[in-house]
Amino acid sequence: MINKHIAEVQKFAPGAFYWETFSVEIETDLSCAGLRDEEEAVLIDPVSLTMNALNTVVGRADRAAVLLTNGNHERGSSWYHTRLHLEVWAHRDAAPELNQKPVRTFGDGDVLTAGLRAIHIPGAAAGETAFYTPKNGGIVFMGDALVNMEALGGLAFLPDKYCKDPQQSRQSLRKLLDLDFAMMTFAHGKPIVENAKARVAKLLGEA
Repeated sequence: MINKHIAEVQKFAPGAFYWETFSVEIETDLSCAGLRDEEEAVLIDPVSLTMNALNTVVGRADRAAVLLTNGNHERGSSWYHTRLHLEVWAHRDAAPELNQKPVRTFGDGDVLTAGLRAIHIPGAAAGETAFYTPKNGGIVFMGDALVNMEALGGLAFLPDKYCKDPQQSRQSLRKLLDLDFAMMTFAHGKPIVENAKARVAKLLGEA
């Protein structure tokens, strides 16, 4: 269980943030990301922030929402919805896995709040989705299908034992190579802030 609000966020690109904590329950680091444009802000797979930290991410945006990358990443979304009245969005296949029904659902290719495009990555967790923006040279916000953890040697596929269909997940990840991006964030691990696409291509055997 995560029962504290995180007070520190890191800015890794203009309007782009991440924060992290350690989950005793699943014995691993949990990473979260945020993106802000002039009018909208999104919190991706967020654990709860202190109000000062949240204001750093949201800034002067008129509205904010929570986006979940899969059915396992409810994390602090109910707190954001109940206490701060933020809408929670999730892929339609993730919705049945969540304790609290999302306010909105989406599908592959849909353009969401803050201009993010949903990229469905079936084969990992239920409703596994990456989010893409062309801003800052392109950023892909990942869920579980890819992780960036020292224990796994850095950028790596989600271990097979956690995947619904490992082969399908890895095939689905090839969609990302059709996008132009330099940076990538993860639900588990620190962001890659340069040459992310080249590293993903190498992992997929396409370099």
